[in-house]
Amino acid sequence: MNSKGQTLIELLITIALAAILIPALLVGFSVARSGRAQQDQRLQAATYLKEAQEAVRVVAQNGWANLANGTYHPEVSGSTWALVSGAETINSNFTRQIVIDDVFRDSGGAIATTGGTLDPSTKKITVVYGWSGGAA
Repeated sequence: MNSKGQTLIELLITIALAAILIPALLVGFSVARSGRAQQDQRLQAATYLKEAQEAVRVVAQNGWANLANGTYHPEVSGSTWALVSGAETINSNFTRQIVIDDVFRDSGGAIATTGGTLDPSTKKITVVYGWSGGAA
């Protein structure tokens, strides 16, 4: 008789533990799955960022003389990189742009945020990228 009561208590404890653990596991699997998609987007965005950085490096090595301040995006031209005017949308999901600005220096030679003297041998490069359909 004692074993029947003990079995019933063990069964109730097992059901209670399952009621707590199963929902937690299901939520964990769901979050992990959506996190994987976001991670894939982050990796793809990082690849596009590195590609833009490489394009800027190549264009800078060839000289800034033919580039005015403005917004550009990278494009392969022949066997090298070129910067084309305007922002870019990739696969209707990712956006990317490279913003080129002048740099000004103060009397001590440090980069000035306001005022200063134009430094014709230096440019400020800002690469802006993003994507839709997921959290950053």
